[in-house]
Amino acid sequence: MYSVQKDAIFCFSCKLYGTGDIPLRRGTSAWKALSKRLQQHETGKGHQDCMVKWFDLRSGIVNHTSIDQLELQAFLKERDFWRNVVKRMVDVVIFLSKRNLAFRGSNEKRADPSNGNFLGLFELLAKYDNVLSKLLQRIKKAETPVQYLSPQIQNELIQLVASNIQEANIAQLKKAKYYSVNLDCTPDVSHEEHMSVVLCFVECNGEDGVNICEVFVGFLNVHDTTGEGLLEAFLEKANNLGIDIADLRGQAYDNGANMRGKNKGVQARMLEINNSALYVPCGAHTWNLVISDAAKSSKYAVDFFGLINRIYVIFSSSPSLWDILQEHMPISVKGLSDTRWESRIDAVKPLLYHLEELCNALSSLREYALEKKDGNTATEAGALLDHVTAWPFVLTVYTWYDILFHVNKTCKLIQSPDVSIDVLQAEAGATMKFLEDYRNIGYNSVVTNACEIAEHMGIEQVFPETRVRHKKRMFDYECADDLSRLSAEEKFKSQFFLVFTDQAISSVLLRFDQLVEWYKLFRFLYNANSLKQCHRENELENHSKNFERKMGDIDANELIMELNRFIYIIEKERGFVTANNFLTYIYKNSLQEIYPNLCICIRILLTTPVTVAGAERSFSRMKLIKNILRSTMTDDRLSALAVISIENKIARSLDYD
Repeated sequence: MYSVQKDAIFCFSCKLYGTGDIPLRRGTSAWKALSKRLQQHETGKGHQDCMVKWFDLRSGIVNHTSIDQLELQAFLKERDFWRNVVKRMVDVVIFLSKRNLAFRGSNEKRADPSNGNFLGLFELLAKYDNVLSKLLQRIKKAETPVQYLSPQIQNELIQLVASNIQEANIAQLKKAKYYSVNLDCTPDVSHEEHMSVVLCFVECNGEDGVNICEVFVGFLNVHDTTGEGLLEAFLEKANNLGIDIADLRGQAYDNGANMRGKNKGVQARMLEINNSALYVPCGAHTWNLVISDAAKSSKYAVDFFGLINRIYVIFSSSPSLWDILQEHMPISVKGLSDTRWESRIDAVKPLLYHLEELCNALSSLREYALEKKDGNTATEAGALLDHVTAWPFVLTVYTWYDILFHVNKTCKLIQSPDVSIDVLQAEAGATMKFLEDYRNIGYNSVVTNACEIAEHMGIEQVFPETRVRHKKRMFDYECADDLSRLSAEEKFKSQFFLVFTDQAISSVLLRFDQLVEWYKLFRFLYNANSLKQCHRENELENHSKNFERKMGDIDANELIMELNRFIYIIEKERGFVTANNFLTYIYKNSLQEIYPNLCICIRILLTTPVTVAGAERSFSRMKLIKNILRSTMTDDRLSALAVISIENKIARSLDYD
């Protein structure tokens, strides 16, 4: 072979296998009488030996029988074996994490029933899977130092799966650009404060339409629970995830002062960093506080739930007493939730629809207690029976049920990830209208409904007279006490019903005041009717400029032209009701370039969080994962397991090759 660079000729086989100082091995450029020297070289024994070696190598390469090739095949076979092992281990990790099961047992011994779910599941699969069966045989014969079964490997696999899930979710978020954040805090079983981080964004796809996504990105162990400390923890997490705070357009937290505080809360400090990240109070927490405030408004309201709890406690104190309740009532009485006030409708419902059966159960309970000579239980049952057969109690049951029914429906609706801010605004307005009407005309309907059950049960429809407490007055005080002139019914109405409804109305006005800003900003995009109304009233220009001034993501003049054009399509096409319909139409018909500013406005609107229900749901998973038997779990492991458990659909869809 000839080298252009060295201007020399070489013998290929001798260059590979030859030894010694042979001219054609080191290269020669003596061109005179070259053909004669080549002939002499080819007939030499050294050259022929080198050619034999070269022919053997070439044949082995072509037929895949060379030593190097065989070693490569063995390496590739071993690599594929361990790759298949890891795939199965990843599937085991996802399986256990999805079901919130513990991985490790009390020991790491093979074939021991106490070696944990991870090793136990591995041994079970090894009975039917050739790959794991082969690995198990290698382990038994001590043929491999690597097993991929140790606790360290388990933790590494958990972290790798969680990292892949987060990378997939963050890639979708970055594609969507705009996002919002939900934060909420709770202590775990080891009394450590954890903050749940949930990010919301809008995924737009031409074929699938529009999907409002909520992704859980982990728990943060927080030691400083002030607004400043919580914000720093989130900003550090956002930096680690590689997301831009400048693209944050909404924030939703619970109603704690460290979160929603106007001066030093997380939302106020976030607005200092990004004034486009508008804060929306959590709708579910807000309605919960509305009911909580109403429950503390009067003596009647406070006593009512105390009485319900006493009923539950006395029947649940022993199985025999619970059997008495079951014999008389088709549904059981419920305990009270300390946090979810709107769910207390489940505790009120048995009293409303099965009050007569409850009275019979209390009467039977009293007789049973007297037979057993249990004076405390008999006295308590008799006292409860007197309370639930009182006319004011019947009225209170109907009043509470009416309020809780409407609030509970609203809370369940707004906890959906797909609900948007306009739905929260509409539901808040509808419930407010109900409360105002209920205050004015609701009492008469309550009395009418309560009369039916009272007449059926023989309950006397009278209000007990209470002694009027005489207040000490100054010698020159001449006015009479207003309450002394009221009848017992009027006192009940004024001291319970009116106070109760007034407190609920004032709480709604106080806690939903921040929705007014959102309403002004997004009103023209809520639905087709709002857009048409703004067009008729010539308000599109004002709304567009206000949006540009507040958000800075669009050109107001271009948005006005896009809206005027889009209104024509709304009037022509049917089924255009919500902003979600608008955006779905644009993306399914690939009209993003025609309506770029409108797309941005709608995406920001749909990105706006309504509740922190996603963060609240993550706490339920945390209690399942880090229970009393797994209280020493590290923060990284807890967060990774929670990510896999909550985002299990993503975990199953990813390729781990």
